[in-house]
Amino acid sequence: MSVLPFSTKGKTLEDLSGVITTAKVLPLLRFSISNYENNIDNFVDNIQNFFKTDFLVIRSSAKNEDNLDSSNAGHFKSILNVPKNDNGAIIEAINEVIASYDTLDDSNEILIQPMLSNIKLSGVVFTADMDTLAPYYIINYDESGKTDTITGGIGSNIKTYIYYKNVPFQFKNPYLLKLCNACRELEKIFDYQYLDIEFAFDQEGDLYIFQCRPIAIKNKENLSQIKLQDSLSKIYTKFEKLSSPHPNLLGDRTTFGVMPDWNPAEIIGLRPKELARSLYKELVTDNMWAYQRDNYGYRNLRSHPLMISFSGVPFIDVRVDFNSFVPKNLNENISEKLVECYLNKLESTPTHHDKIEFFIVHSCYYLNLPDKLKELLNYGFNENEIKRIEFSLLDLTNQIIDPEHGLYKKDIEKLEKLIIKYDSIIDSSLPIIEKIHWLVEDCKRYGTLPFAGVARAAFIGVQFLKSFVDLRILTQSESDRFMNSLNTVAKKLNSDLCKLSKEEISKEEFLSEYGHLRPGTYDILSMRYDENYEHYFSTINNEYCETVSYEFSDEQITKIDMTLLDHGLKINAVSLIQFIKEAIEGREYAKFVFTKSLSQILSLIGELGKDQGISREELAHLDIKNVLNMYSILDRRDLKDILISDIEQNKELYNYTKAIKLPSLIRKPKDVYGFYLENEAPNFITLNKITSHIINEDEFGSGKFENRIAFIKSADPGYDFLFTKNIAGLVTLFGGANSHMAIRCAELGIPAVIGAGEKNFAEWSKAKMLEIDCANKQVRVNS
Repeated sequence: MSVLPFSTKGKTLEDLSGVITTAKVLPLLRFSISNYENNIDNFVDNIQNFFKTDFLVIRSSAKNEDNLDSSNAGHFKSILNVPKNDNGAIIEAINEVIASYDTLDDSNEILIQPMLSNIKLSGVVFTADMDTLAPYYIINYDESGKTDTITGGIGSNIKTYIYYKNVPFQFKNPYLLKLCNACRELEKIFDYQYLDIEFAFDQEGDLYIFQCRPIAIKNKENLSQIKLQDSLSKIYTKFEKLSSPHPNLLGDRTTFGVMPDWNPAEIIGLRPKELARSLYKELVTDNMWAYQRDNYGYRNLRSHPLMISFSGVPFIDVRVDFNSFVPKNLNENISEKLVECYLNKLESTPTHHDKIEFFIVHSCYYLNLPDKLKELLNYGFNENEIKRIEFSLLDLTNQIIDPEHGLYKKDIEKLEKLIIKYDSIIDSSLPIIEKIHWLVEDCKRYGTLPFAGVARAAFIGVQFLKSFVDLRILTQSESDRFMNSLNTVAKKLNSDLCKLSKEEISKEEFLSEYGHLRPGTYDILSMRYDENYEHYFSTINNEYCETVSYEFSDEQITKIDMTLLDHGLKINAVSLIQFIKEAIEGREYAKFVFTKSLSQILSLIGELGKDQGISREELAHLDIKNVLNMYSILDRRDLKDILISDIEQNKELYNYTKAIKLPSLIRKPKDVYGFYLENEAPNFITLNKITSHIINEDEFGSGKFENRIAFIKSADPGYDFLFTKNIAGLVTLFGGANSHMAIRCAELGIPAVIGAGEKNFAEWSKAKMLEIDCANKQVRVNS
């Protein structure tokens, strides 16, 4: 087979029509602008005589479109459903296409084809990942019967399927199987593996190619030569092993997700470099998370790591996580049944993987919990079993919220020890490696461990607050005002920014308090506030200087007291409200305190690298374990050699992390080879509505934040600087209803979509103008 060269859209399709065997190309006419303009009437007659269908599609076919350097996708006009027998409509459509060209170069053509009817499904397939050129088929399609929903970005039920090219399994979907076979043939025909193909299937199952153009690879990181087959095979096998029954775990299988519970996708990202991943593992997900659950009355999972890394992509072991939400005093048989129930619920509603504590598990008691537990009747539980679950959660919650001896109080006290220990280490003459070692150890014991505890208490507090609304003790507006009245660290930061703008405090005073914060809490490449002050605070918005207060009425206090008594909760209304306040404020304070140690660890690693002539970019690939080992292990190699060796190895592995594509929820082994992107259910914050231009994170350097909707990947507290920029709204890729940014937006009344999910985030972030209607839970692309 001779290789076809790429040409204009029309010429490529014309050449392809006589070669391809796995698909069809519709009949076409193509002609230059000058030929058409010199004889318009004859051209219209020829068009009408040539085509047999009632409607036509009139498209661009420009010389600078669909080439190896750039596609100019969407730059030129295509007019659909042009009536064949309407001379005026044909001429108008052709002229509109011509007018869309930058120049009237005669090598620019007009392409005309019949409008395909009876469409079953249509879409676009890329024969490589658009960012890395890794060997995947990325298939976007819908089944509306239209041909422009994908290219026009107007579809409301678009499906995205991602399929590894060398998968050892066959498709069950006959359309996708036929499409991938056509892709393979097209790659051979053009001897090019990076193709952008528009396609459609008719009701008879015939596949039509509307366009086949090269993906422009200029300025892309080309990871196409990385051999992923071995990595995917190992992940497949690892999943099978980890999903087997375990003598120390309830549940006969597992699932892995990037967002449940300690959601690594939100905190360190989907593809963190090794330093961020290993620090998070060391400080939280190896042991500390489980110590906290055990301390607070849940099952002991201390020997089970929560986070598993598949080729560098971090996932939460959901079975381990679900086990950790079971009260330790609950009957073993009921506990087993409960974990199985949770696994089944998640499998049937995978879009709840980032909201498991709201929709999947029952992890604490609150005022409408008994009603919520009735759902377990649908999962084979009887009334007696449900009552025992209810009482075990009641007992556990009573211990946590106890006004005198509540567990969270001790955790808040531990934070003060961390502050003292932090100062003593920083002020000491210890060498850098020893300082890093002790900052890590103290941060675990007196930082992330108590933070995890206070965060658990805060979640319970929020659940009580939600139950006040559900039981109509509070309105949603009153609940929001209560949240806005809380004296959180973020509120104090805004207050201090107001003081700074009025010169009531100095820049140095402000940075001494908040300078350690950085948008990427675990990322050494993310600049601290005190390292890049002008970027974060070049302008200061005073809109949020106002304070909000809220007091529960006597009637509300009486209703809460009566309800607490009815439920057997050993606390009164005033004490419960105080608990909610202290827990939520304490969570933000705990995060603020422990991230100071974490930020200093990253700074010291930066100093260590600088002493050895190693850049931050290189240090981002360092495993923290290797640094910690240097405290107690003397290696014959020089320090620089040890660091460089580890960095080089992890850099090589990181290429696999970037190239590999995995679903946000792995439910069965085959998912590692092919999966649909989930339609996430985002969290809408406030009841407000906003229509505005957007600003993506890579555009933050422009400083054009005013009245724009900001797009960021994570809901990290280091992004608090955004609230000084008078943004109109916020959209995050990851994050839950209880995340930092959700709370901040609720406090400030900023409409937000927290945890939009990959699919939504990718679509919305390409828009120029976006409408967010929080009350109706809708997002509309306006342009």
